[in-house]
Amino acid sequence: MSQLGLGVCLGIVLLIVAVSRYFALMKEVREAAREQARRDEKYRQVLEQAKAVEHEEKVRKAQSGHIPSILSLAKENEIGNLREAVSWYQKAAELGNEIGQNALARLCRQDVDDPHGEARSRYWTCIVKANHNDPEALFELGRYEIRGYGTAINTASGVGHLIQAAEMDYVPAQLFLGDWYVVESNPSPSPRSAFFWRLKSAVNRDPKGCIKVAYCYQTGIGVAKDRRRAIYWLEKATELGSVEAQYLAGKMHLNYDQPVTNVTDAAVAYIWFSVAFASGYQDAKKERDMAVQHVGIESILNVQKVAKQIYKLVHNPPVPEHAIMDLLDKVYDRSKYRPTDAELDGALGRINEDIDQVDYQTAAPAAPAQSGGTGSAPTNWSGDMVTTESFTS
Repeated sequence: MSQLGLGVCLGIVLLIVAVSRYFALMKEVREAAREQARRDEKYRQVLEQAKAVEHEEKVRKAQSGHIPSILSLAKENEIGNLREAVSWYQKAAELGNEIGQNALARLCRQDVDDPHGEARSRYWTCIVKANHNDPEALFELGRYEIRGYGTAINTASGVGHLIQAAEMDYVPAQLFLGDWYVVESNPSPSPRSAFFWRLKSAVNRDPKGCIKVAYCYQTGIGVAKDRRRAIYWLEKATELGSVEAQYLAGKMHLNYDQPVTNVTDAAVAYIWFSVAFASGYQDAKKERDMAVQHVGIESILNVQKVAKQIYKLVHNPPVPEHAIMDLLDKVYDRSKYRPTDAELDGALGRINEDIDQVDYQTAAPAAPAQSGGTGSAPTNWSGDMVTTESFTS
C-alpha cells in the first residue's frame, strides 16, 4: 500500500477516534448538566421548604404580637398585596408601633377598594401627631373617635383626647367639650362640665367662649342664673371683636314679650343694636328701630353719641380691657362686675372639684350611645356641635 493510502487510513482512524471522543464528551456534559439540574432543583425545593417553615414561624410570631415579624410580613406584601400589608400594619399600629401607624397614614388612602381609605389615613395621621402631644391632632383625633371617622366609634377615648387638648389650652377643644356635655346625643351629659370648659375658653379670651358663658349665666346651664354676669361676658366678647356679641348684648337688654320699664336697658340695647348694624350685622337694624321707641326724645342724641364712641373703640383694636363696660357703667350708673384673674381661677378650681365629686359619686358603666335615634341634637362634624342657644333678656 502506498504511503498516500496509509495516510488516508490513518486520517480516517483519527477522525473516527475524534468523533467518538467528541460524542463521549458531549454525553458527559449532558449527564453533568442533568445532574446539576437535579441538584439545583433539590436545592430549590430545600430552600422553598426552609422559606415556608420560616414564613410559618414568622406568621406564628406575628400573630403572637412580635413586632419585627409583623413589620416584615407587612413589608413583604406592600407591593403585591396592599390589603394584606395594611392588615399587618394595622396589627402593629394597634400595638402602639409608630412605624405601623405611619405606614397606615401613608397606605390606607392608596387602597382604591376601601371606601374609607382616606378617612383611615387621616385618622392614623392624627394618631402619629397625637403621640407627640400635638393639641390640634389630639382635638381632631377626639372628634374622629366620637364620630367614628376612619375608626370605630369610641366615645370614651374621644372625650379623653379632647380633654387632653383642652387641658393644653387648645380653645377649639374647650369649645367642643362645652357643647358636647349638653347635647342630647351625649350618653353622659354634664351641664357643670359644659360650663367649666366654656369658662376656660372665655378666660383664654375667645369671643365665642365668652358668648357661650353668657348663655350659661342667662339660662342656668351648669351655674346659677345671673343676668349681670351674662351681660359682662357678652360685652367682654364685644371687646374681643365679636359682632354677634354686639347684637346679643342688645337682645339681653330688651324682652319684647314684656313691657319695657327700664329706660337704661332700652338705651343700652339701642346702643348695641346700632353698633352691630354699623358693623354689618343686618338683623340688628330691625331691633334697633324697635328699641328706639323706648328711648326718650330728650336722650336720643346722648345715646347716639355713646354708640359712636363704642363703635370707634371696637373698630380700633385692641380694645383696652373693660373700656366699653367702664364707659357704659359711668354713663348709665350700672352695677359694676369685674372678675379678677385670681377670682376666675378660683371659680374654675371649685367647679372642677364639683365635677370630680359628681363623677366619683355617680361612677358606673355608661350606657352605650344609640346611633340614628330620634331626639339627638344635630351635629356638624366639621367642628362645632349645632345647638339651639339663643338670647333673651
